[in-house]
Amino acid sequence: MSTLRLLHVITGLGLGGAESWLARLLSRLPGGQFECRVVSLLALDGEAGALAGAIRGLGVPVHSLGMRRGRPGPAAFLRLTGLLRQWRPQVVQTWLYHADLLGFLATRASGCGAAVSWGLRSAYMDFSHYGLGTRLTVRACAALSAWPEAVTANSHAGAAHHLALGYRPKRLVVLGNGVDAQRFRPDAKARARLRAEWSVAESTLLVGLVARVDPMKGHAVFCRAAALVLQRFPDARFVFCGAGTEPGATELDRLVAANGLSAAVIRLGRRADVPAVDTALDVLALASLGEGFPNALAEALACGVPVAALDVGDARRIAGPGGVVAEAGASGPGADAAAQANALADCLCRVLGLETAARQEMGAAGRAHVLENYEEDAAAARWAAHFTALASRRL
Repeated sequence: MSTLRLLHVITGLGLGGAESWLARLLSRLPGGQFECRVVSLLALDGEAGALAGAIRGLGVPVHSLGMRRGRPGPAAFLRLTGLLRQWRPQVVQTWLYHADLLGFLATRASGCGAAVSWGLRSAYMDFSHYGLGTRLTVRACAALSAWPEAVTANSHAGAAHHLALGYRPKRLVVLGNGVDAQRFRPDAKARARLRAEWSVAESTLLVGLVARVDPMKGHAVFCRAAALVLQRFPDARFVFCGAGTEPGATELDRLVAANGLSAAVIRLGRRADVPAVDTALDVLALASLGEGFPNALAEALACGVPVAALDVGDARRIAGPGGVVAEAGASGPGADAAAQANALADCLCRVLGLETAARQEMGAAGRAHVLENYEEDAAAARWAAHFTALASRRL
């Protein structure tokens, strides 16, 4: 069998969910079957290029079109068209809206004959938090969605959401992310080590939010929920992990102070040891207002940590028996912040109120559920089959 040339086009290579999954997928695809390259729309300096080195370390060439956020221009389109003509991939997989649009148009303009597959990663977006360019891009994608050979969504909720936005793909397939169950696993030593580092006793209830500070990640909702949890569990502590959560970060400073949490928080900033952070928790919260496949949820479950989540994206499917998910009416995109905070606090209290053994049983059930349904190698095999079918047009 000849090697399949597969070009991935993505907006940038920062530490977001889509970017991280792409890097992990590239590490799992069989090298003898696929020859891959990656194109980033954005220049790879600073945050936008955080994963470029890791991908190059896999032996995958990485190209940049040199774009700057909010500054579209024809030069990037011409660069991508030229690369497509030169390398002539058989499949172009795009990731995120801007890459979907530019990747599709450049592929058709290049005449390389590649099959195009779009990658949808969200199940809800509050467009009031985004610029006009993003809103117009999504509208354009919806209008053109019947033209790519396939559209992938990383969640069932994301697929349904985009159909509601007007997407009409000829083929829509759900291909979820996967979890590295060897990296994300229970680790009693790591739990004890981090709790000692944070001066937290084993008996202290620790609630975690592992997410960068972003309007869609729900830090405001989580802080309101934490204040409610403290009324019932006054000794609980709340761990913030992710970019923008470090001490002194202004936005989180304001939220913590406004909700009276200053004496009850542990702020870590961005960490390379997220599996260890997860294992130190008694429950992980998902406060996001819009997710497709919430990676943080699946990763905590793989560590044997129960979860408490708003009903966003595929959270309910992913949590399975490993946690408590709020009712849709109280926590969906249409709910107000107070209702979301109340719903999340209720879920957190239900998990925290369990006896230690019962929480551990819930976490163990969650890990088994994730390994059965979202193991990384199995997820990569499904993506590989999708690419092979695209190349042969056997869809």
